[in-house]
Amino acid sequence: MTLLTLVCFWFSPILLQGFTDDEKVLVLSTVFLQVTCLNFIPSGLVFTCSGMFQSLGKTSPALLSNATRLVTFVAPAIWLAQQPDFALEHIWYLSVTTVALQAVFSFYLLRREFFKKLPKHA
Repeated sequence: MTLLTLVCFWFSPILLQGFTDDEKVLVLSTVFLQVTCLNFIPSGLVFTCSGMFQSLGKTSPALLSNATRLVTFVAPAIWLAQQPDFALEHIWYLSVTTVALQAVFSFYLLRREFFKKLPKHA
C-alpha cells in the first residue's frame, strides 16, 4: 500500500495522461488521485484489523469500526455540501480523515481484543 501510495502521489499525471487530453480534467484528476491515494495505507490497516477480528472469532469490532466511519463521514459530508464555499475536494479530504480515524479506532479495538484473549505475563 505504501508503494502504491507513492506511485499514485508522485506519478499521477503520468498515470492519467492516457485517458484524456483536456488540461482541466487532468488537473482535477491529478488532485483527486493524490488526495485519495492517502487512503491506501489506512485502508490496508483497516482490512488487516478486520481479518484479525475474523480470525479471533469476533466480527462485531469490525462492524463497529465501519459503522463509526460511516457516521463520521456522512454527517460532515452533508454539512459540507451545504456550505457556500463547498468544493468537491473537501469531501476527498474528509474521506482521508475518516479512514485514518477508522484505522486508529480499529487498531485500538484489536489491541483491546488481544489483551482480553492473550495470556498475561507476570
